[in-house]
Amino acid sequence: MRNYLIDLLALDHADGEHAEHVKYKIVFLNSVFLLAGVIAFCLGFYRWQFSHLMGGLDFAFSLMSVSLLYYLRLHREHVEFVSNVALTLSFLIFFALYLLAPYNTMRLSLFFLLSAAAFYLKGNIIGLRWLGACIAAIVAGYFLPGFDVGYAFVDIVTTCLYLSALFVIFWNYEKVREVQFRREQEQQLNSQIEARWRETLSHERELFQTILDNAPMGIWMVDPKGKVQFVNRVFCGATGISEERFLAADSYVDVLPQSVSANCIRSDQECMAQNTPHLSSECLLFVDGREHDLEITKVRLLDQNGKVRGLIGLAVDVTERREHEKQLERIAHYDALTGVPNRVLLADRLQQALARTMREGELMAVCYLDLDGFKPVNDRYGHEEGDRVLVEITRRIKSVIRTDDTVARLGGDEFVVLLVGMNVPDEYVGSLNRLLEAINQPIEIRGKQLQISASIGVSLYPDDLQDADTLLRHADQAMYIAKQAGKNRYHLFDAQHDQRTRTHNALLVQIRHGLENGEFELYYQPKVEMLTRRLCGAEALIRWNHPQRGLLPPGEFLRAIENTELDILLGEWVIRQALAQMRNWRMQGFDLTLSINISAYHLQAPDFVRKLQDEMGVFCPENCERCLQIEVLETVAIDDIANFGELIRECREIGVGFALDDFGTGYSSLTYLNRLDVDTLKIDQSFVRHMLEESGGRAIVQGIIALAHAFGREVVAEGVETEAHYQALVEMGCEIGQGYGIARPMPASKITCWSFPEK
Repeated sequence: MRNYLIDLLALDHADGEHAEHVKYKIVFLNSVFLLAGVIAFCLGFYRWQFSHLMGGLDFAFSLMSVSLLYYLRLHREHVEFVSNVALTLSFLIFFALYLLAPYNTMRLSLFFLLSAAAFYLKGNIIGLRWLGACIAAIVAGYFLPGFDVGYAFVDIVTTCLYLSALFVIFWNYEKVREVQFRREQEQQLNSQIEARWRETLSHERELFQTILDNAPMGIWMVDPKGKVQFVNRVFCGATGISEERFLAADSYVDVLPQSVSANCIRSDQECMAQNTPHLSSECLLFVDGREHDLEITKVRLLDQNGKVRGLIGLAVDVTERREHEKQLERIAHYDALTGVPNRVLLADRLQQALARTMREGELMAVCYLDLDGFKPVNDRYGHEEGDRVLVEITRRIKSVIRTDDTVARLGGDEFVVLLVGMNVPDEYVGSLNRLLEAINQPIEIRGKQLQISASIGVSLYPDDLQDADTLLRHADQAMYIAKQAGKNRYHLFDAQHDQRTRTHNALLVQIRHGLENGEFELYYQPKVEMLTRRLCGAEALIRWNHPQRGLLPPGEFLRAIENTELDILLGEWVIRQALAQMRNWRMQGFDLTLSINISAYHLQAPDFVRKLQDEMGVFCPENCERCLQIEVLETVAIDDIANFGELIRECREIGVGFALDDFGTGYSSLTYLNRLDVDTLKIDQSFVRHMLEESGGRAIVQGIIALAHAFGREVVAEGVETEAHYQALVEMGCEIGQGYGIARPMPASKITCWSFPEK
């Protein structure tokens, strides 16, 4: 304990000493900067006549001193920073003088000043480092080639030894000073302890009595026979029994009611029989006429030999605390306005209802109820009338539900009703209809009849086999669907639909993650000239290298992102990758037309053409007429022919061509075809695949080829799967073919070495 107090005094002294030391540092630095600045300035004029370099160093040192002096005047709190800067710059200047002024025989003394200043300003540890830096600089300067410091080797060694002696002096000074300080503090502490001890002994009895009499609790002492030996004034004043009566009584029976005294005697006996404190409660009539709840603690009193001298009792009045706890319990679990359970108690009731439903094999409905049109009531009639409406709505809900059911208010005009003990799902329907009917009854507000309805969302357990929070959230979601469906109705949460939605959302997250982590790749399906069998182009087709499911075709994921932001992001990635690949091929001397598929949603984006032009400028800076072709579904183009016609015109101006994909499925008229300035018609593969078996299909293919030739359009046949398809298309005059019979989609690395075999 003594050492602890000494350490505390030392800490207080250290804080004061630190503040005093900072003040001394500032005074020291101000003096040094002022004196050094003046001396260096005067020396600068003198040395300038003989050496501009040395004079410049003096002027630099003078300027540094004045600058640091000015900065320290403005920022006294930065004294440590100024100390570091001053030591560093002084070291550099002193080292320069040591190297460049051999005629000055006092240069080494500057390092003594620097070391002494470092020990004073930064303490032993940092001072030792600066001392080491000085010694290292002196030795290094002596051996540094190209410089003659003008000192003999013995001078260097002697200086290093003197600097080391300087360190020993400072280090031992600090140790002696610390020991002396602790000795003085210990003497001071001994004096303070002795004075305090004498003062404590003189006031101990008086203070002890004052504490007992003014303690906010009843305190008394009884001997082993149960006779009261001491009682404080607080307990006497509260009970209205004087100290004299307590002390004159032989036992509790003489001063307290029979029921209370019997309990006190029994608790005394129990306390005497145990080694630990005895806890009990008692209700006692006070002089204010109220019965007060007391928490009583009794402890045995033992002398030095372990003999029982009696016991001491402590009684604390907890009446107000318990009343306050009841109020807090009410506030914490019940809605202040309506008196029904709030969100906290609802959570407990919901857990109990889940346990009961599971145990009994029953059904439970969690109903999330939100009033329709309640906000205008508050806005028009004020919150007071709005509160009255909420109280009435609560009354109506309670009148409809059963005793075992629960109604809770979450806040505002939101309620939750728990319907329990049902055997078949349809049982909740009647209760919900009665709720809707009761709530929708007219309510009189300031002489006017208003009708307020409710929208109710329902999650049914165990059909929706979830935890309490999820059931409540599902009911909330269903309530919003009920509102959107027209209000004044209920809607049952569909767990299967929710699972599909969550699966879809999870897929969107995976797609976004895959796009950010480079999991997508473009494959390329060759297109060949039918007559020459020469490779003339390729269609870029996206694939997803899914980390778990492997390589996925576009049908596995494109439908999920239709008309979303990801639709545009993925389309922009396709454009950028296709153009980059086309540039790489052209640098290798491999030139072919590349077509890409872009969704209608992406094409209709406001900045589509501008972004496409920017990408073309990056990857195709030279003339690239129709080297990139966008394929758009015929049905999409015809649905909005005016906008798509303008879009095609803008894209053609920057060298991008267009193809109508799946041509023949949109039932295009000749007028539409004439208004769409596309380069290519792609015959839908469903016609090509069956044209050998169906005469109608063959006629359609023949007609599309003739139509393309008549309008000056290039024609591409998709779905070429056999040699028979190939020969039939050649006979019809089809120019370009594409399909599995020619080549399947392949990575970019393989297409440059691919060729269609001759017949």
